[in-house]
Order: sequence, then C-alpha cells, then structure tokens
Amino acid sequence: MAEDWLADVRKYVADADETVVSAIVKYLGIALRNRDSSLVSFTDKKETDRVRENFLKKKLGLTDSDAALDAAIAGVGERMKEDRTKNRVTVYYLLAQHFGLLTIFGGAAGAAGAAGAAGAAGAAAAAASLAGGAAAGDGGSVDTNGGVTAGDADDSGPGSAAPLAAAGLAGAAAAAAAEPVAAAPAAAAPEAPAPAIASPQRAYGNGDTGSAGGGMGWLGWLLLALVLAALLFFGLRYCSKQEAAVAPATGEPAISETVAPADATTGTATAAAIPAGAGVVAEERAGKPMLTVYFDTGKAEVSNDLTTAASSVKAYVDGNPGATLAVSGYNDPTGNAAANAELSKNRAQSVKAALEKLGFAADKVVLEKPAETTTTGTDNAAARRVEVTVKG
Repeated sequence: MAEDWLADVRKYVADADETVVSAIVKYLGIALRNRDSSLVSFTDKKETDRVRENFLKKKLGLTDSDAALDAAIAGVGERMKEDRTKNRVTVYYLLAQHFGLLTIFGGAAGAAGAAGAAGAAGAAAAAASLAGGAAAGDGGSVDTNGGVTAGDADDSGPGSAAPLAAAGLAGAAAAAAAEPVAAAPAAAAPEAPAPAIASPQRAYGNGDTGSAGGGMGWLGWLLLALVLAALLFFGLRYCSKQEAAVAPATGEPAISETVAPADATTGTATAAAIPAGAGVVAEERAGKPMLTVYFDTGKAEVSNDLTTAASSVKAYVDGNPGATLAVSGYNDPTGNAAANAELSKNRAQSVKAALEKLGFAADKVVLEKPAETTTTGTDNAAARRVEVTVKG
C-alpha cells in the first residue's frame, strides 16, 4: 500500500525528522501492508493496550504506570481526532516525541521532546472533557465441522466501551507539562527563578527591601528552595528514563510487530503480534516454517500478505520432496455452531486454494482437523485463524 508517511506526520509536526519516520516504518514492517493494521483505533481498548505494551514499554522502554501511558496515548488520539485516518506511523512518531525518545529511531535529542510534550499536554487536557468512547466490538466466533478445519462464527458481538478517565488524562497533562523542565535540568541555574520570587518577597515583606528582619521576607527563600527541589526531582526522573530506554545498536535489525523474534533459549519463535483484521504471520515451529492466517470478521477472504509470507514455506517444501502442508483451523468458544462450521470450512478451503495458486501441489496441501479446535483463554481475533504447518 503506497503511503506518504512523512507527509502525514508533518501535518502535526512541520519539521518532522525524515530519518525517524523511515526508522518507524522499518520497525512496523509488514503491519503497514494491511490497511487495518496500518491504522490505530483509539476507541478499541485492545488496540490501545497493544500500543502501550508493544511500543511504549517494549520498544521505548518506558516504566511509567499503565494509567500514565494510557493517558499519553489518549492525548495523541485527541490531538488527531479530526483526522479520519489515524496512521500508525504518525501515532508512534507523536508518542516517541512526547516522551522525548526520538533518539531511539535516530532523531536528534533536545527540543523535539519538549515540543512534543507540550503539544501532547494540550491534547490530553482537551481529552479530559470527553464523557467516554465506545468501540465496535468483535465478538465473533468460529467452530469446526466434522473433520474439516475451523474458522469463526458470523463474528458479530457487543461493542466494547473505552471511556477515557479524567483523572488519567489529568495525570498525562501534568507529566507532559513537566517534561520540558526535565529535558534540560542543567540549564536551570538558581539565578533564573530569582526574579520570579522577588515580587512575592516584597509583597509579603514589611516594605523594607533592604532589611532582612521582620515581616515575611523569608517566604521568597522558601519558594526558591522549593523550585530548586522540583528541578532536582524532575532532572533525576529524566535521567532515569533515559537510562531505561536504551536505543538499539546500529547493526541490530528492526523488530516488526507482526513478525515474532526467535527465542534465544529454545530456537523457536515467540508469539507474534496479531494483525488487526485479516493478515498473515510467518513463524517457526520445531525448527520448521509455519503460517498463521487471520481473517476479518464474518469473511473468508485470504489476505494478500500470504504471497510474501509463504516464501519460506515454499522454499522448505521445494527442498524437501517428502514434506506436506497440514491446514488446521481453530475457533473461539462463542457463536452459532452451524454458522461456524460453514464459515470455518470456507476459510480452510480458501487457504488451501490460495496456496495452490502460489505453486503448491494440491496433494501436498491437506486439510487436517486438530485434536482441540476450540481456543480458550485468548481474544476472538487470535482464534479466527488457520494454521499451516509443515509435516515431514
């Protein structure tokens, strides 16, 4: 999907760093090929939770409370509320700028973080006036039919409300307002606050500016001490955050949200991020490539991502003539069983047909019913899937 990511970011940050935008695009990788996963839905709590966990905590290395991070995300959402398409690249740029961490993506340190924090603080304050938001839910389900693979039900369910807590937004605004102070603690010398406290000292004193005795002349010195203590506190907080968010080495490959990195201890892939809607994730299982095909609710169309994702499986099968592909479906525990069975059969057959179009021999692609077709303990989006594994 062709998209001018830099132009979209510059709608909000006129001097956005092109290097940073390119690095974020590389980090997101295959997620940007799918229209749904390239956008961020601020009214979907599962989506904003993934942004918090995968980007703010894992990528940026933030250790703030969930409430503070959620409030920052809500602030960016309020800032972009007039934009019909909230591009993920732009959202991640604004969040990284808000926390002063554009350096992780090769950006320059300094004023950029402060400017982003100020902008996000205004947006978070405006968001505090919202009564709440409601997102269209995705309570669909899938089931199996005899020995045929499973998909999900008619995929219709109640929406999930995602009200924005005013207290959380207020915390984000406070944190954002504090960032500019913390961004340059060394520049705040004791002489700078002195003019600000001179007036209160005269106002509450005994009128004799040359005398230190009597009245409340000590109040100015107390205020100065408080200002210096605040500067020291935020300075230490900023340094601690910078140490926690260490940028990856130059030669380290970018991590895509839709491609699982290998587990260093087992050699197998860890759980990959689930696409928002239809998509394909290529992983490894027991040292062999595999594919997980996800579907939009109520549909059986296979994502175009299969063409690229299936390349590793095709190479393995071509190099191992005795290998076959097992196509197995899974479903969540909700929905009408009859509707689930028909939809799951159509989805499994769609994956088989798509693989044959990519050059896989028909006798090499076999529909296989798994021992347990119903998936519990996960969300419905994860259950709407068909797994393609290598046998032999």
